[in-house]
Amino acid sequence: MAISIRKFDPETAGLGHWGTILASDVLPEGIKAPFEHQYGYLRNNGTMGGHAHPTDEIYIVLSGTGYVVVNGKNKAVRAGDVIAIPPNEWHTMMCTDRDEAPFLWAALWWEHIGPPIPQEALKTIHVRRFEKEKAQAAHGGTILAAPVVPDLLQCPFGHAYGYVENGGVMEEHAHPTVEIYVVYEGNGTIVIDGEEAPIGPGDVIAIPSNAQHSLKAPAQGGLLWAAFWWDPQA
Repeated sequence: MAISIRKFDPETAGLGHWGTILASDVLPEGIKAPFEHQYGYLRNNGTMGGHAHPTDEIYIVLSGTGYVVVNGKNKAVRAGDVIAIPPNEWHTMMCTDRDEAPFLWAALWWEHIGPPIPQEALKTIHVRRFEKEKAQAAHGGTILAAPVVPDLLQCPFGHAYGYVENGGVMEEHAHPTVEIYVVYEGNGTIVIDGEEAPIGPGDVIAIPSNAQHSLKAPAQGGLLWAAFWWDPQA
């Protein structure tokens, strides 16, 4: 079985949000999830068409720098940030010209879960990013882990950052849930049911239900990814 990996390609992407961004699917082909998904891509000084919807949403910023605007409030964001977009809040993304990296994010959205979000909580934009110093040991102490989605939103899936460095190896394991890994930084190796493949920033890797899997960090430096998992029957 070949390991299924997808990466955003601006050459094959289509137009989204009234032609203001380039967009394409995030999940590898054949993977069904309890959320919708789409990449968003802006070049320097571009702006996504502003909009609102009744669903919950997160933006996972994968490269570049820019601003997110939610109901008139704006916040500078960069690669590594995960932004909560509450339901029915008008929002957009704007690219800056601070670096040469394109502004790329993965959007995941799903039907709102739980009661309405209190107005007090909507006064600020909720952003989360991985902080090594605050992360906890997981998988038998082989990795550091922390939540991915900002606390403002409830999700129909599990989520956790994973981090391993300097040749470290995540404990091999399997589970009945389907899972994806979104790689943020570092060039490492994914192992699924004994098969290996090189991985790097921007890769989205499909982990089938009950497949034995692990990750290996590069010999020097760190490997950081965001994991999302869910019941395949959901």
